[in-house]
Amino acid sequence: MRLSKRGWNNVLIFGVLIIVFLFNFSHKLLLKPKVHQRTLIGSEVMIVEIKTPDFSIKRVGRNWISEPNLGLSELQLSLLVQNWQHLPLQTHAAIIQPQNPFVMQVYTANDAQPIIVKLIQQGDDYLLQTDENMSLFLSSEQLPLFLGR
Repeated sequence: MRLSKRGWNNVLIFGVLIIVFLFNFSHKLLLKPKVHQRTLIGSEVMIVEIKTPDFSIKRVGRNWISEPNLGLSELQLSLLVQNWQHLPLQTHAAIIQPQNPFVMQVYTANDAQPIIVKLIQQGDDYLLQTDENMSLFLSSEQLPLFLGR
């Protein structure tokens, strides 16, 4: 194949461009599915109370208390509430008619109506559902991070 210097320069330029393209988009070529995650409660709202059928956690000033007492320190209660807003969980399809959900209410500073969260057991793991469109996967190991048990 006989090419002039200009022709070989063009071949070299296009070869380098193809290599750069392959390096930049190789992660898309591997076809790894993306895992979508989000938090249970948005970090922009201020939680003032979390009510469950067994206990409630309330904000009193800057501190947190539980009724009845769960045996957790104020720092542990604060971390528990922070997990509701900052711990990312994997999204999952919603369950239309959950059977025997553990219903929790989250009261925020800006809304009179609570956010209803349904805890649904799926085998050894759980789903947290706040609306009819989507739920969040919660492993049995993560459960104490949300309920303190």
